[in-house]
Amino acid sequence: MKLFLRVLLPAVLFSHMAVAQQQTRLVYLVRHAEATSTAPDAPLTPAGEKRADCLARTMKEAGIRQIYVTDAKRTQQTAAPLAKALNITPKIIAAKDPNQLVQDLLYAGGGNILVVGHSDTLPFVVGRLQAGTVTIGENDFDRLFVTTVIEGGTTHVSTLKYCECGATAGATATPTPSTKTGKKEPTKKK
Repeated sequence: MKLFLRVLLPAVLFSHMAVAQQQTRLVYLVRHAEATSTAPDAPLTPAGEKRADCLARTMKEAGIRQIYVTDAKRTQQTAAPLAKALNITPKIIAAKDPNQLVQDLLYAGGGNILVVGHSDTLPFVVGRLQAGTVTIGENDFDRLFVTTVIEGGTTHVSTLKYCECGATAGATATPTPSTKTGKKEPTKKK
């Protein structure tokens, strides 16, 4: 009995902790970077290439162990710098079949995951993961959606922005009505 308590019990506890850690992972979802068109073989624009490089720098230390892309060239090019830096071969999932991706995200173990998809597939995937609702505008390329998969279920998705390097990077905020008073915020004269 002493042998069990001293040697085997800690080993059993550590193995359960290791299994629990493998079943909990972060899933990062991004839309492909800016492309020359919506054709499946359309390459990234120079701004899209900069965004892909920035994504690689942003995600390099995020514990990514798997990368999923679609069969469209623009998703593969967006993931390429990170895949190269981490020595990961992305798994290609048909854009027309995101159900396979959802299944893989819920039940494939092995660390954190990056998904590079499209403005129509990512909201579908987030919804199927039951992580909430997201919308992606026609010119939204800087959204990073994050959810945690825990034993086949997910937490609510969080939305972040990353890498301001596209056409909208130079945009500035304009005064808007205040939510408390309904009056415009005062502006300073130059």
